[in-house]
Amino acid sequence: MYLIIMLFLLAGFQLSAQDAPRVEEMHARKWQYMVEKAKLSSQEAARVHTIFMEYEQASWRLMEQSKNTFKRFKDAKQNNKTLNYREMNDQFVNMDLQKAHLFKNYYQKLQKILSDETLFNYLNAERFFRKELIKDWRNGQPALDPNNRPQR
Repeated sequence: MYLIIMLFLLAGFQLSAQDAPRVEEMHARKWQYMVEKAKLSSQEAARVHTIFMEYEQASWRLMEQSKNTFKRFKDAKQNNKTLNYREMNDQFVNMDLQKAHLFKNYYQKLQKILSDETLFNYLNAERFFRKELIKDWRNGQPALDPNNRPQR
């Protein structure tokens, strides 16, 4: 699932320095979605926001690394250079492990400040956010564009 999301984000969000406002906008949209869907109180939201942003920024940095790795191997292939598939596979597995480590730390920090039920709702909201991103992407809509959201 992480690979699908990564490929989606690589295709849809060619991140660079000039795209920083788009990344910040995506973080803001995700945060708004998470608070609403998880029904965080204002006190909970205030306590979680810093942890959320730390995790999001670390995840995006890792995504940028993945993008650069993918691009390097894609360029080598297009230039008919011999590819070291073992190295490429190892790098992608290591990035997945780093992503899992980030998520575990994120989870452990959240456990300290949210009740088990609220944490479950929060993490579930995060999963649904990803599903909505993919659904929007497949339907050719801007990612979670609030103007294109059907009423539920």
